[in-house]
Amino acid sequence: MEPFYYLEVFANNCIIEITVNGLFLARSDAKNGSSLNYPFNTELIGKGNTVSITAIPTLLDSGAISLFSDVVINGALKKYQPGDITGPESGEIIAAIDFEEVKSEKSKDVTGLAALAALFPLQKSYVFDNETLDFKNRLVDAPVISDKEKLFDYGIFLRNLLERQDLNGLCKEFEPKLKDYGITYPNDLPDPIKWFKDFMTTDFFPGGPITGFSRDAIGLRSWCDGKIWELFIKPTTQFFSNRGDDGDINSIEIFVGLVDDQLKIIR
Repeated sequence: MEPFYYLEVFANNCIIEITVNGLFLARSDAKNGSSLNYPFNTELIGKGNTVSITAIPTLLDSGAISLFSDVVINGALKKYQPGDITGPESGEIIAAIDFEEVKSEKSKDVTGLAALAALFPLQKSYVFDNETLDFKNRLVDAPVISDKEKLFDYGIFLRNLLERQDLNGLCKEFEPKLKDYGITYPNDLPDPIKWFKDFMTTDFFPGGPITGFSRDAIGLRSWCDGKIWELFIKPTTQFFSNRGDDGDINSIEIFVGLVDDQLKIIR
């Protein structure tokens, strides 16, 4: 079994965004403190992995904008072996995360609140190698997608599959993602296609898929220098979401890339 790579970060008084090898991993408005714990095996590329953390100001409950000096970000990138229990006292630390040094270096010889505010965004990257998992074909070596109209067309195609609850059609579009997850987490997902079908039929479909949106409502975000595009429903709804008619609201992030010259869901 492969080791598990995790990001474990606490942030406060900022909006924090994290990418791994150029692909979105997490974002949180940490105005009152936020703990983020995310595995990222499916975002690894072998040698030269880059985890980037960016912080910008947030609007505090007081109505003020958080200051440069208010920002707190600390934690670690970790590697867990199969069977390990994740937690603060376990796992191998790949890199310790502490933005006090970042703040100190960036604010050197800078004075005054206006000048300090201009120092945002705060950003730091952590680079490391892993020995086993390599998804360069998805994140680095994939072709750039420049035709946004094709992305909008694909969004409508996915919406229609969801509206019809076309399980086989959806499986075909999700297949690259599911195969990669099967490679990455073979014990948890020995049969990722079966897992996906079970999830859709027992959890997602009964909750009432949201499909009553137009082409104009589809939003796009570019990742990995335009090799991967995130689809969402404006302003901030995940592209695959349901209403929670069965009491359980579900959503699925949709990241699209080219596989054999065809748009597919790759994450």
